[in-house]
Amino acid sequence: MTTANAKLVAKTEILSAGRQRLSREQSREQTRQRLLEASHAVFVQKGFTLASVEDITAAAGYTRGAFYSNFGDKTELFFELLRRESADIDLEFHRLFQSPVIDPTALMEKISGYYATLYRDDMCSQLWMEAKIVAMRDEKFRATLSIFLRERHQQIAEFVEIFARLTNTPSIAPAHQIAIGLMALCEGVCFAHRCDPERIDDKTAEAVMSLFLKATIAMPHASAAVAAAVAPASAKKAKAPAVAKKKTK
Repeated sequence: MTTANAKLVAKTEILSAGRQRLSREQSREQTRQRLLEASHAVFVQKGFTLASVEDITAAAGYTRGAFYSNFGDKTELFFELLRRESADIDLEFHRLFQSPVIDPTALMEKISGYYATLYRDDMCSQLWMEAKIVAMRDEKFRATLSIFLRERHQQIAEFVEIFARLTNTPSIAPAHQIAIGLMALCEGVCFAHRCDPERIDDKTAEAVMSLFLKATIAMPHASAAVAAAVAPASAKKAKAPAVAKKKTK
């Protein structure tokens, strides 16, 4: 056997061994991943409504049978894309919150720095816009999106509460209200940046994102601020009778 043939046989054996190492579950996950990657490109190009299962399977190199072995329909696939992207974002926030909090200001800078980039690092930003448009016209899709948005708002609200607890800084409003605002802001800035990237450039977009995040999760709640302002005045009034009484002696 020549050296070239020996190398070819060795390479074939390695590739064969690699294929054999994939378990059934691993093979299925690989198929799901390829379908997800292909569907992302198809949805971005054609939009959710015009994209078909055939378009997705053709792009991924699989059959309809492979598609329906992994997803019930294209709506399920669409939301799995959004869910995976959201999971990646959540993972990074969890990582930031797990670090020991020595300086609350430093933690705020890390949180705001990451949040401020989401408008441009968001791989599914166009799909989010697409989802809102489809939801306005499709009642069934709207119901699914509503459930998904509720889950996202709950997760973001949890992050707001974690920050408040770690830094001992009450938020300016209830966590669930802040969560709705922060998510809407990210989507709005992303859309504005895509439509007018020259005026709303990266620097401007990140400044807006950071500004509003800091203003909502790092400022005392209105009632707490009022209480703090009233406390000194109340203390002075409480001392006044004692001072007056001392002068009458």
